[in-house]
Amino acid sequence: MSGTQAATVDDIVNAAIMELSQVPGQATQIYSAPRMTQYAQNAVLLELEEMWWTQLMFHLTVGVDPITGGLISDLADPFGGFVDEYTDIAAVFPEGSNRKLPEFPRNSMNPNTLIGQTNQFYINPAAIPHRPVAIWPPYAHNVVILARHRPSLPMIGTDRIWLDRLLILYDVCWMYAVDDGTIPAQVNKYQVLASNRRKRMKAAQNTHSIPLDPTTYSHQEDTFFVLDADPLA
Repeated sequence: MSGTQAATVDDIVNAAIMELSQVPGQATQIYSAPRMTQYAQNAVLLELEEMWWTQLMFHLTVGVDPITGGLISDLADPFGGFVDEYTDIAAVFPEGSNRKLPEFPRNSMNPNTLIGQTNQFYINPAAIPHRPVAIWPPYAHNVVILARHRPSLPMIGTDRIWLDRLLILYDVCWMYAVDDGTIPAQVNKYQVLASNRRKRMKAAQNTHSIPLDPTTYSHQEDTFFVLDADPLA
């Protein structure tokens, strides 16, 4: 996300109209704006699946129903709305553990053989609105879910886009230029710009260091090597 304020769909559409050297005005807006709004939505959905973007991720702690294994509360999205897609669940952890729960091997294990044991839990898709994941076997405990924000569809002009503004702009311009088809060089230009911007945004996700073993990491461990210090002092 570029800057401290996320762009709206209308921001992207207006910027694309200027970027493509169209003449701003009512006639241009009537013809171009609806198409570009659709392109902006398409771009967001495509880029959403490109990777687990850090700015879209959040943790939620929820309880597990001891009878069904389903969640006992909805997964409320802090950006607004709810988590409804199983594919937007990045990880599920037992509360107090760093061990990620694996997905249940449906083709190689009988789920009934796990009932009553608490040594290993699995996750499974669940067809329940706002609660798209279930834990098996059923047991009363809490889990911490790492999930991803997905915008409500259809997107409208006032909806905010929490992905990089420039990347979505170049995507929209490329889609418009492809459909227009009158200037092949323009198609190539925005395809290259979008590709380069996407690579930079992916690289930016890896700016900060991540401990290999989060269970043993301590800030004090960073001080084991100190220059100009007398070891006998």
